[in-house]
Amino acid sequence: MNRSRWYAIRTAPGYQRMAAVDERLPENRRMESIIERNCRKDGFDIFMPSFYTELKHHRTKQILQKRFPFLVGYAFVNLPRLNFEELRRVDGVVCFLRGANYGPLEFPDVTIEALYFAEHERRQAFLYEQHCRNENERQEQIQHLRGQLRKILPKGRKARVSMVDQAERAIDSLSPQIKERVQKIISELNALTGDAEVANLRRAV
Repeated sequence: MNRSRWYAIRTAPGYQRMAAVDERLPENRRMESIIERNCRKDGFDIFMPSFYTELKHHRTKQILQKRFPFLVGYAFVNLPRLNFEELRRVDGVVCFLRGANYGPLEFPDVTIEALYFAEHERRQAFLYEQHCRNENERQEQIQHLRGQLRKILPKGRKARVSMVDQAERAIDSLSPQIKERVQKIISELNALTGDAEVANLRRAV
């Protein structure tokens, strides 16, 4: 079995952007860059250290997940067969980084492993930050729904610890239209409060 031999390549401008979505690809390749897709298509093992972030669309305000390179303009390719010329022909590959002997510079496995670890660590932090944001939004939505319930419930029925229980006890005394609205809010609350807690995710990371 050939050992790993990692070399750094210089990528052409724009080739580290996310490639167009291809539903035929496996899930772990859905957010790959153009240079990664081109290399993999031609059978090369490529590693582009990267991180994920969330951006808000300027028009729709929708939260979008994006992936960016840690090392702008560079990526690593495993070439156990030392087939440099084949890799040079891949669209988006500009050149190899060269060492003191003017040949392509080989990077030790320990360097690649350190970059893999850094990428994994940042990925876990991103997932935790994402979950915290979702949890905050969920709590805000719950408070909003509970505020609606307070307005709907008959006067004299004070809010208790669980507004869902209060609504269920009072539901039979409501008019059909209001009753339907309360049932809808209860369904939304039940769906929201069924999510995992932040503490569970933190223990898993």
